[in-house]
Amino acid sequence: MKTPTKSATVDVSKIWMSQKEAQKYLGVSKDWLKERRLNGILSYSMVGTTVFYIKSQIDNLIKDNAVTGVANFKRATII
Repeated sequence: MKTPTKSATVDVSKIWMSQKEAQKYLGVSKDWLKERRLNGILSYSMVGTTVFYIKSQIDNLIKDNAVTGVANFKRATII
């Protein structure tokens, strides 16, 4: 059985992403983003009650947590 993958379309020319855009882009909850924000992992800006994140930092978060190397895939089950 194939696990469905999440995907989001984001304007790559954007510098900032709203919280909703960031949630959709990463496939995470509002609380997950808030935790990273409060822990200083992601910088943010607030305009009124709307939170914005720097897209390049979100992209770096993805890159920094990339799984690489054959050893990391030994636990994967091939169907």
